[in-house]
Amino acid sequence: MTIAEFVTKHGITATATRQESNPNVYPCDWKLGARHWLIILRHDNLFIDVPFTQGSAHTTAPTAADVLECLASDADVMDHESFETWASDFGLDTDSRAAERTYRACLDQTLNLRRFLGEDAFAELRQAVEQD
Repeated sequence: MTIAEFVTKHGITATATRQESNPNVYPCDWKLGARHWLIILRHDNLFIDVPFTQGSAHTTAPTAADVLECLASDADVMDHESFETWASDFGLDTDSRAAERTYRACLDQTLNLRRFLGEDAFAELRQAVEQD
């Protein structure tokens, strides 16, 4: 199943609103022209809001599939037993406060995504990302 098929199957919609910044991104991490969004994903009377940033080459608002693909990729944080193993796997300094903030943001958004989708759909999404 593709991400687009997953979105259709679960009736997930997205609303994108431009923002001045992303609370999880430091301005120096992105070049001038990055586009920041607040994305609200909805399905089955549930919603989740997600700060989302795109590089300057993107000229349209992100779709539900775009956002879910990124969230599912970030969910790899769940496959690590600790910040230190996660940081090491990504070649990051385990003494870096910025890296730890990124880890914690990924962990928090993954837990929220799992609650939003439910265990079965969350596992299905992660599998769809691996196949896409």
